[in-house]
Amino acid sequence: MKEFFSLLFLALSSIAFSQEKLVKVNGHSFNIYLKGFEQRKANSPVIIFENGMGMGLGNWDSIIDEMAKITPVFAYDRSGVGKSEKVFQLPTPKLVSENLKAILTTLNIQPPYVLVGHSMGGLYSRAFAGFYPNDITGLVFIDPADFTESKQEWNSIFRTIGVPEKRIDEMLYNRLYKVSPIDSLNYGPWSEAQVLGALRRTDFAEISSLPVPNVPIYFFIGGKFEVPLELRSKDFDQEKFFTVRTNINIERWKKFIYSSNKGGSLIYLSKSGHFVHRDDAKAVIGNLKIMLESLNN
Repeated sequence: MKEFFSLLFLALSSIAFSQEKLVKVNGHSFNIYLKGFEQRKANSPVIIFENGMGMGLGNWDSIIDEMAKITPVFAYDRSGVGKSEKVFQLPTPKLVSENLKAILTTLNIQPPYVLVGHSMGGLYSRAFAGFYPNDITGLVFIDPADFTESKQEWNSIFRTIGVPEKRIDEMLYNRLYKVSPIDSLNYGPWSEAQVLGALRRTDFAEISSLPVPNVPIYFFIGGKFEVPLELRSKDFDQEKFFTVRTNINIERWKKFIYSSNKGGSLIYLSKSGHFVHRDDAKAVIGNLKIMLESLNN
């Protein structure tokens, strides 16, 4: 009889840790997805996925279940995105980090964590790692919103490709200072865009002031230019801009990797676009496995 109840408990635990559900934290409901926790060993890493701007956790469906075969995985929708409750509060890096920490604590998902962030999620992952460096055992950025850039460096790219100074100033204003009407219907994605703009105006001062945990750091970079011809800028060669910016980003991200003595990798995938993990899931999965194996050595 005792053996029966032990098996029943394991079965129920498996169900509880392999599902999508709502969790209430700090007075608000968050949609989460868990898988692979029923076989978690002590001190084994959990992969924490951070979605891109305005994206739901379904964006990880190309890799998340495969990774769950190796180590437990956790994904969630930030406030106002996907199935999570809309909250009329700017999702600053600090607030998002505090919410994520509270969710993990509520669910008793103990560190260590490998953070995997795509696009805006890369920025939020960098922030969480800075606020809770002792919780982190690995950092993975998939074509992230560049939290290392500055306004001066951004403008220098346009100078390199021959854009006149007056037009550079106009484009910078439109990118960072032009007021965007509040979109209450799509407040989650809209508010994340406002936060990104505010961080860019300060050259990401809030992020760069945070410590970098001494862990392996991986960057995945998509080298495919995806903007259709009819949607390209009439002011400058957008494809050339993409190439120059990518090369500059690579150099800065290499320096960021060297900020940790644990090493890391910069994986450039020429046939992948911004959604690297969807365009080349095998490459992302394979390299994540390499990182996880290195953590066990």
